[in-house]
Amino acid sequence: MKTFEGFPDKFEFTAVPKPFLAQALPLISSLEELKASLLFFRVLYQKKGFPPYVTAAEIADLNSGLDEAAADQALSETAARGTTIKLAVVEKGKPVALYFLNDGRNREAVQEIIAGRIKLGSITPNEPVKFVSSPELPDIFSLYEQNIGLLTPIIAEELKEALKLYPESWVKDAVKEAASLNKRNWRYISKILENWAAGGRNDGTYFGNPQKDPDKYTKGKYGKFVRR
Repeated sequence: MKTFEGFPDKFEFTAVPKPFLAQALPLISSLEELKASLLFFRVLYQKKGFPPYVTAAEIADLNSGLDEAAADQALSETAARGTTIKLAVVEKGKPVALYFLNDGRNREAVQEIIAGRIKLGSITPNEPVKFVSSPELPDIFSLYEQNIGLLTPIIAEELKEALKLYPESWVKDAVKEAASLNKRNWRYISKILENWAAGGRNDGTYFGNPQKDPDKYTKGKYGKFVRR
């Protein structure tokens, strides 16, 4: 077994986001994905300019035990997990994948790159690779991506829970209303649903018949959003 000789007297630290440690890390079972995730953060936080991104070649150059092909495969797993956003591009006639941290700023930046409003030198956007597959998901997921932003695993779970609590038409309409007001985030959508559940909608519709089961919508994860 190869061993580590310990830390020197002086060394640098690499920032690792707390949500990764708290939410993503417990889900990872692949050593390659774990290595790629940590090396991604190492490279990312040394980058300057906006938006910062990492390539498989940069991971391979770190003497990480991953060649470029293995690094790209492992980084693809981070994108599938939702840690990163993978964007397929063409650079000097060669296809390459760029990996961005999956946060709000970068989700918007990737959309701007695809639209051609952000230029990355000689890099030309190609077909973007979505990090959450959606062909078999209900239409609400496609609606969210089209109107609000890229769908992360966490948001997908929030939408599933909301569909258990509210009529699907309500959830869809709340997404559309948030988009029309340029409030493109899940928190605002959930606030719209809370208000509708508490006081009814402008079209005069109410949330079922509360007399049948007065506790039906105050139980579970979204109970805090409903007042009686």
